[in-house]
Amino acid sequence: MSKIRLEEIAKQRIESFSKLGKAHLYLAYHAAFPLALTPDLLYRLWVQFQRDIDDEVLGIPWVAVADLLVSSLCNEVGYELYEMDLTVRNLLLSRLQEDKKFGQQRINELSSFLLDYVRPKLESKDPDIKDFALTQQWTALAYTQPNKVAHELALEFENLNHKDTAGLVRIASLTEIFTEPLAEFQPLLIYAGVMGKFARGNLEAAKDELRKVGKEGDVIQVAGVSLSIPEQIKPNQQKQRSK
Repeated sequence: MSKIRLEEIAKQRIESFSKLGKAHLYLAYHAAFPLALTPDLLYRLWVQFQRDIDDEVLGIPWVAVADLLVSSLCNEVGYELYEMDLTVRNLLLSRLQEDKKFGQQRINELSSFLLDYVRPKLESKDPDIKDFALTQQWTALAYTQPNKVAHELALEFENLNHKDTAGLVRIASLTEIFTEPLAEFQPLLIYAGVMGKFARGNLEAAKDELRKVGKEGDVIQVAGVSLSIPEQIKPNQQKQRSK
């Protein structure tokens, strides 16, 4: 499906939800910030952000929490775990940033809120809870400390074995979600695209993507980290074979 079509569908879903009222839409703006939602997290967002940056009451009703979770804006991906479609999420976040009631100040406030929310969970002995918390932490920092997130994502790639296709797909997909806040880190975004295609076995597409960095060699420098290129897709592989 084309990007234009995806945006049209996302706008239609947002427009449909907005018919419940402007206050409902304000909650959706804020709910788009975390990468994933639970009923508890959304309820806490509702409690915390009942006013705009000028301290004006937004008047978001409690029922908006339930209305949002069962709406077309959210998809249930696990037990009490919900995600927004990436295009929907990006549109809502853009509107949040453009709205004079919120802007970058509210993004910063949401970042602080989410960091506080996940901090205890980062120490969890449950690997799923800890992984969820780490992902949310990156989300919180991506809009306020993009350098840090780019570096940590690069380290995740560095620590992965090229044979760990599931791990590569997971980190590549996660990096793609941060395309907008990490826009200045093109080498990282390109590398993520390369490794995602490589992990799925699409070697020719991975090679084509790799050409975007405009260099030959065994590594790509990303946010201070040297990331290796799999042997199968190295730019000089064909030359070596032809000798």
